Amino acid sequence: MALMSVGCLSGSKASVLGCLVWLSAWPLASGQAGQPKFIPQEALEKYEDAPAALVWRSEVSPGLISQQGGFTSYQVNVDANGRNITGDAANEPSISLDPNNPNKMAIGWRQFNNVSSNFRQAGWGYTRNGGASWTFPGVLENNVFRSDPVLGSDNTGNFFYLSLLQNLLDDMWRSPNGGQSWMRLNPATGGDKQWFTIDNTNSSGHGFQYQTWSTASNPTVGRQFSRSTDGGFNWMNPIAIPNAIVWGTLDVDTSGNLFVGGVNPNSMGQFWSVRSSNTKNAGVTPTFDRATVVNLGGVVGFSNVINPEGLVGQVFLSVDRSGGTTNNNIYMLASVQPFGLSTGSEVMFARSTDGGSTFSAPRRINDDPINHNKWHWFGTLSVAPNGRIDVVWLDTRNAANNTDSQLFYSYSTDGGDTWSPNVAASNSFDPYLGYPNQNKMGDYITMVSDNAGGNVAYTATFNSEEDIYYVRVSPSAAFPTPTPTPAQALNISTRLRVDVGDKVMIGGFIITGNAPKSVVLRGMGPSLVASGVPDAAVLHNPYLELHGPPPNNALISSNDDWINSPQKAQIQGTIFQPTDPRESVILATLSPGNYTAILTGAVTGGVADSGIGLVEAYDIDQTADSVLGNISTRGFVDTGTNVMIGGFTLGGNPNNARIAVRGLGPSLTQFGLTNVLADPTLELHDSNGALLISNDDWQNDALAAAQLSASGLALKNPKEAGIFTSLPPGQFTAILAGKNGAGIGLIEIYNLK
Repeated sequence: MALMSVGCLSGSKASVLGCLVWLSAWPLASGQAGQPKFIPQEALEKYEDAPAALVWRSEVSPGLISQQGGFTSYQVNVDANGRNITGDAANEPSISLDPNNPNKMAIGWRQFNNVSSNFRQAGWGYTRNGGASWTFPGVLENNVFRSDPVLGSDNTGNFFYLSLLQNLLDDMWRSPNGGQSWMRLNPATGGDKQWFTIDNTNSSGHGFQYQTWSTASNPTVGRQFSRSTDGGFNWMNPIAIPNAIVWGTLDVDTSGNLFVGGVNPNSMGQFWSVRSSNTKNAGVTPTFDRATVVNLGGVVGFSNVINPEGLVGQVFLSVDRSGGTTNNNIYMLASVQPFGLSTGSEVMFARSTDGGSTFSAPRRINDDPINHNKWHWFGTLSVAPNGRIDVVWLDTRNAANNTDSQLFYSYSTDGGDTWSPNVAASNSFDPYLGYPNQNKMGDYITMVSDNAGGNVAYTATFNSEEDIYYVRVSPSAAFPTPTPTPAQALNISTRLRVDVGDKVMIGGFIITGNAPKSVVLRGMGPSLVASGVPDAAVLHNPYLELHGPPPNNALISSNDDWINSPQKAQIQGTIFQPTDPRESVILATLSPGNYTAILTGAVTGGVADSGIGLVEAYDIDQTADSVLGNISTRGFVDTGTNVMIGGFTLGGNPNNARIAVRGLGPSLTQFGLTNVLADPTLELHDSNGALLISNDDWQNDALAAAQLSASGLALKNPKEAGIFTSLPPGQFTAILAGKNGAGIGLIEIYNLK
């Protein structure tokens, strides 16, 4: 798998200088024409409709499991029988995972029991089998308006659910049993677009919970941060955050220092990372001692065509706590609209390697060609315990209408220096289907990563309505390790004395697979002199025929002298052009099946030529979904230089291939042949001529005999010869001779993969 590199994120001085130059070329949003967009001043989450009067869950349809490549999405908001509940809507999913048992997860979401009403509640579901099936018990409180769900877990496996209420304050709930049931702890101050994190490090702030929220319609009058030091039961009086940043997330480093990411509400392209190094001290009111501007190359979009009443995406901040070379790196990511544009968005990433003092220049994670009509939205970031960075987002790159979306995935294993190619992790869906009265799919999707992969909760409309789905993304699912493909035959050939009648050379070969294969066949004679065959002994005027599959074995093509062939223009100047104009060449594209090449001597003055000849078959299209496979050649096997020599070349990939070679003689009498080779022997040589394996009677090699029999290639006569072996790519030669004289023999070479 090829990875894309970005030198700007490396640690060298030259790279840092280059990044500073690059960063200087990206002005902050306040200096960009065509912006800023200001934060809405009305409540983004507000009570509008009373609970709908309906019998919820009365109508159902099949629940959905959606497969895309190596990724499987499971519907979460299903009834007790795994069926979809029609007529409702669900969005803004947030996921939590038990770090001690990753099979246990819970997802919370905004539950709309009726799409005709904006009244929403706090839905949730849980799984005990790694997301393969989900239970949806209902909502935290029936007929209580709730929104903006955010879930998390501590390192003992307790789950927490932060939920926004109608009064734009929130409360915290806890589940000690992996999300099966929830207990309300206490009011948790808070406000619209709230987010929280839990310190699961070994710092003095272990177990502390930290929360931020938006300034919009904030009952706490601009104060946006609170802390709980007792597991979410009690929360301090809120305090202000520098630059009043909004729409972001929080995380802690290994020392318990808190980092908050977000965007300035008065300049939507000015992103900030804010640090508090004393919030882990329960005895002091936290202060923020570092605020760093972060350039993500654009502005946060909202009320755009892709999500009319919501965000294009919020700001995600995550800290690496792997303990390795990337430990305490701080990463920020958001889906942003490039400065000065009003359509399209990109998933942009930046990192800090110095505790948030500085951040790299922005890096575009979506790798499709730049097209400002395409939306890459709801960009989401998570860091695994081993330091792998997982990113997912919704993407319209494959949609002609520029709105149908798919979940996409990319990851980095080196702290963001390089990223895997983007991979679609879901099927396409129409994001406009099934809107509740509020025309949006929410404002975010979420992910929690473990060492092997990321666990994603997202919204999609596969059932023509907004539903919650779980999918596991991972490098192994994105780029599965393929079953090793064995080397295939690129060239097969047989050399033999060609005579008349039963003593002509008959070569059979098989094309296996699902697609036509382009091949070159050659009948050689005069050029064998260069290989040491005496001129007087060669087949001076070869004549080649190609016949189709049985039972008809119809003639497909023939050639005497290649120089007179209608395919001359395709042959001349290529590596397949013989050195002698009398030799024969046939080019053909053949469907999978059995074929026969017959090499004889051309008839001159009523007399057929005879001598040592060579028939060859070449695979010239190794990308086709087919393989030039087994070869069998029948002819008269003499002694000395007139034995039968079968050559083959393996290649196309670096893996070994299982090869079977058979030498037949006595069993050919069943075809009406006489004067057969009574006792065939086989030798297999490498490209240097070194003997690899030999065999006289096939049953004398018990291991090879067992493998031949298991492959359906047991010979009918104990005098016949057989070899079974594994060979790497390269050139090999099989020699068929007679132990006690000459006769008609057959050599077969099988590539068994």
